[in-house]
This record gives sequence, structure tokens and C-alpha cells, in this order.
Amino acid sequence: MGMRDAERKLTPHSQLPTPKRIRTLVAVSVLAVLSGQWLAAERFGYPPDEFAARRERLVSALRTQSADGTLILFGASGSTPGLRFRQDHDFYYLTGSEALNAVLVMDARTGAAYAFMPKLSRSEVQFTGGNWLDEPDAAKKYGFVSVQPITALREFLAARHADTPSQTVWTRLSDRDVIDQARSEITTEVTRRRANPFAQQPTEDAARAAALQAQFPTWALRDVTPHLDRLRLIKTPREIEILRYNGRISAEAMTRAIAAAAPGKYEYELEAEATGWMVKHGIQMAAYPAIVGSGPMGNQWHYQDNGRKMNAGELVVMDYAGSLDYLTIDITRTWPVSGRFTEQQRKAYDAVLDTQKAILGAIKPGVTRNAIRRIAQDTMRMHGFDPRNAYSGHYVGLSVHDVGDWSLPFEEGMVLAIEPIIDLPDQQLHVRIEDTVLVTATGVEILSAAAPKDVNEMMALLKK
Repeated sequence: MGMRDAERKLTPHSQLPTPKRIRTLVAVSVLAVLSGQWLAAERFGYPPDEFAARRERLVSALRTQSADGTLILFGASGSTPGLRFRQDHDFYYLTGSEALNAVLVMDARTGAAYAFMPKLSRSEVQFTGGNWLDEPDAAKKYGFVSVQPITALREFLAARHADTPSQTVWTRLSDRDVIDQARSEITTEVTRRRANPFAQQPTEDAARAAALQAQFPTWALRDVTPHLDRLRLIKTPREIEILRYNGRISAEAMTRAIAAAAPGKYEYELEAEATGWMVKHGIQMAAYPAIVGSGPMGNQWHYQDNGRKMNAGELVVMDYAGSLDYLTIDITRTWPVSGRFTEQQRKAYDAVLDTQKAILGAIKPGVTRNAIRRIAQDTMRMHGFDPRNAYSGHYVGLSVHDVGDWSLPFEEGMVLAIEPIIDLPDQQLHVRIEDTVLVTATGVEILSAAAPKDVNEMMALLKK
């Protein structure tokens, strides 16, 4: 799945839409979405060279930390029942392999990479497909020195230990991230789990690190995640191309949901409209469970039941987007179920929209997060609202709450979600407008621009 369409050409930068063109095309996009007039569904995939280049960039970073050493990363050891398989993000980022229970070993000085995978039985291959051990010339094709059975891993590592007993070994000592949770969120989840005195088992990553240290006690284990996170923070041209397509399709899906809203309908009907459009156009899975919160449920930020009947006079907050080729998008829109804002709803909506516009207008390379926060808070205050959630957002990538260092100024190639929020539970009022944006050399490109947020454009969709 990760390696198909290797020869597909990237879109030349000169042909990419400018922000001005995006704005002028929104109305046309809305009509096209509703009539189904878009190109056929497309999945992109990555050429093997994409992953080889990532490994080389990581090795270059590690060389600055130690003269020699070994990188060891583990793939997912199991799947989530009932869901399409998703590989461990860090392992996939460096290999492109979706093999279960696989291991990457890399010489941190030379960059020589070795893959270890289970030898699958005939029935396993029949039911779930093979791995690189079943593929002729896989090592050469994917840029590895060798692809070996997992049973050879212990002896391979023992030989490296014998050659350099006191070397640095890079592995993941921090928590993993998953499609809808950041590393920090996983850490919080583990901490909460351990409040139970009978749930003290270590995480899989912690158990692996302990096993490595026990078997090779002279190795100095170091955490590779800060270096991986820095690489993942800046998207490659191929990643940007995939994100553009995903952003467009996810935004079109949101547009269809807006048009489907009406008093008396259920929240899950909007989820169905959006999901159908994404699946039809190649999106492999949701980036996170759909949030469709009407009335009082809009104030529950991560509400997921989506079972309530929507009523006239209420707002509906919808937060939903897709994941394509392991890259996610994040979009939220808020609109009146009946197509008419109350005076207070409109006041809050204008405040959030103006705040988002101010944020997006200020982001460019070199600008700091604190500078943007001040702009957002000043805009929200100007509209007479509490600015505590005026600047809310996160990095986006393999995870919808992606890895990254917020102490860094913005850089070209970063992708992030910007979502100013007004939340007033006592008034059953929650307004959130969220877009996923790419930081460019001069500002931002809104990847989710096809989902309307201008009041007149949304009202046109709701007048049925």
C-alpha cells in the first residue's frame, strides 16, 4: 500500500493555486462538490526513494551526536480489531513497510539499513498477504542491505555488540503517537491507566527498551524521537501533494455535510454524507472519529456519539477529516441547523472567523507562536469575547496531533491546524472554525479551503 504509483510525477510548484485563486474558486468548488464533478478517486503512495532519503536525513542528524552507533526501530506487533491496519508511524516513516512485527536496524554512521520480518506461513500469506521476504529483490528495490527473517535479529545484534560493545543505540524511549493522539496524549493515557494499582504493566516501547538493555548492558540507549520529530515536522514535496489532495476531498466532504443539515435530521446523517464522499474518493480512513455536536453537545469538544436529533435555532459543530497514505487533515465548521444565526451566535461566529483570519494572515517563516497568540487574543478581545481559546492549534501529519516543537518559529513546510474557539456552555454556544494550513515561503496555503466558512456561502448551502 505504501509503495504504489512510484512513478507518479509531482505537481510543479508553478501550477499550484495561489491563495487568491483558492478564494475565487470556492463558490465553484461548492457547486462541483454537490454535483459530484471532480476527478476520479486517487491514492498516491510513495516511491522507495522517499523513505531512503528520510533515513539518510536521520543518519545525518545522528552523526552529529555520536561517532558510531545503531538505530533499532520496531513496527507494530499487532492490529486493532475491526479497523484497517495502520503501521507504527515512526517505523513507517523510515521504511514504508506495513509488515507486522518487523524491525529496522540501521548503522548510524554509514546509513546501511537492514530489515527483519517474520517468515509467514502459506495460510498467513493467503489471508493477509506476504511481506518483503516473499518479494524477489526486495532489499534492492527498497534500499536495504538485506531483508532477513526475524529469527536472525538476535544474532545480528549480538554481532554488532561484539564488534562495538559500548556503542550508542538509538531507539524510541518516548511514547509512540497514533493517528488521533500525540505522544504527550499517549503519555497522559498511560499515566491515568497506572492510577489503577493492578494496571502497572509497562508499555510495549518500555518493555522493548528494557529487553535491549538487559541483553546488551554495555549499550548506551538514547531516544531517537527528538530527531525523528524534527524530520517529520517539515513535510516533503510528496507529502505536501498528498496533503493537498486529502485537504480538498475532506473539505468537499464537509461541504456536503453542511448542505445536508436541517432541523429534524440526526447528527449521524451528516457524518454519513461526509464519510461516503471521502471513501468514494480514495480516503482510506478517518483521521479521528467524527465529531458532530448539535445544541448542548457542541460544548463537548470531543463528542463522538453523533446520535442526537438536531433542532431549529441550534448550532452544529462538525470536526471531521480523512487520512490518506498515512497523512491526516483536520477541519471544523460551525453553522446554524436552520440556516439562520441568532444575534449572539452571529456575533460569536464573526469573532472566531476574524480571529482565524488574523492568525492566518500573520503566519510566515520566522514568526513565533507567541507573536501569533498575541494577535489572536487582541482580535478576540476586540469582539468582546474571552481570549483564552483565541489561539488554539496543533501540528498535523502522520498524526492529526502531530509531533513538533512549538518553541520553534514557523518554517516553510510545516503543516498545522488553526482553530480559534469560543465556548460558552451556559449559553449552549460553541463556535470553532478550523483549517489545516501549509506554511509557505510567504505565508500559508489553506489546504482545507474548499470547505466554506464565509457566512453567505454557508447560508447558500443551507437554503434548500
